[in-house]
Amino acid sequence: MLYELTTLALLPNRLGAVMPLLSEVCAAAAPSGKLLGCFSVEFGALNRFHLLSRYENTDAIGADRARRMEQVDPYGIAEHLGGVSRTAYKPLSFSKEIVPGAFGPFYEFRTYTLAPDGLAETEDAWAKVIERRDAMSPLLGIMASIEGAPKKMLHIWPYKALEDRVKARAQASKEGIWPPPGGSAQLTSLTSELAVSTASSPLK
Repeated sequence: MLYELTTLALLPNRLGAVMPLLSEVCAAAAPSGKLLGCFSVEFGALNRFHLLSRYENTDAIGADRARRMEQVDPYGIAEHLGGVSRTAYKPLSFSKEIVPGAFGPFYEFRTYTLAPDGLAETEDAWAKVIERRDAMSPLLGIMASIEGAPKKMLHIWPYKALEDRVKARAQASKEGIWPPPGGSAQLTSLTSELAVSTASSPLK
């Protein structure tokens, strides 16, 4: 099982024009896979949408990418787009399968850049505490990039209210399990974005 995160970056002041078209965008997102979520970024780099899709293997991902390269306007919003980026990921050993459901509407996307050969050490450190952290607020999924360099680690946390995020992180910090002890030694940069699930998103 693999995942792909596609980010659609809009030109300034195009959000209002794109929102009514999202259902068509989502329908075209992953013909060889399964769209799991469509999210509008509210805090972080603005005017962007994250599309999270699940695929059986790299061949299926490659088929969709090849199809898009042959299309003039694969998402139907070319006049509003400032850029498109895609990254394929493999879930870490302790990550649960991501399935549609009502877990949000708020989703935090945290992307960490890893030092060369730093994934194994980081994964081991996280595996020791993730069950306790998950009990405080469920982790949707955690995965590592399988293309490009340096390697990225993406973890996604859903929250029904922003206050839940504050409480969970405070409790985890108080208990000394967050950040995971030793889990930051191989990280070189960290970014966080808060997004909201859209009406067309299977993940609500």
